[in-house]
Amino acid sequence: MNDRNINAGLVAPGEYAPAGEAQGEAARFSAEQIARGFEVEIDRVHRALSGEFGLGADGRVDSRQAQHLVEVILGDQPLAEQEAALMRLGAFTPRPDHDWGVGETPPGEESDKLDPPDPPATP
Repeated sequence: MNDRNINAGLVAPGEYAPAGEAQGEAARFSAEQIARGFEVEIDRVHRALSGEFGLGADGRVDSRQAQHLVEVILGDQPLAEQEAALMRLGAFTPRPDHDWGVGETPPGEESDKLDPPDPPATP
């Protein structure tokens, strides 16, 4: 079998990263970039950087920290708005269905073609 490494952190064959999904994993962001991406005032970002990570105004965060900041700064917004802010920033945006497995819907809502078969019944 041809096992090759995919940039999305997945192992092939048969796995792929949809456009943009693997971007930003190693990126670092300034307060100004975060304020623009999240569409908030820079002072809010400075307070969040200081309060959450002990960073000054010139601090930089990685994608995982940006994911935390979006929850802190935009926690009152719907998940779709938070994800959109991460995408505008260029940070890695995890798929909400990542834990579900094969398809793009929760278990029980999968297509029969993707849903794994039930184990055989034991007598």
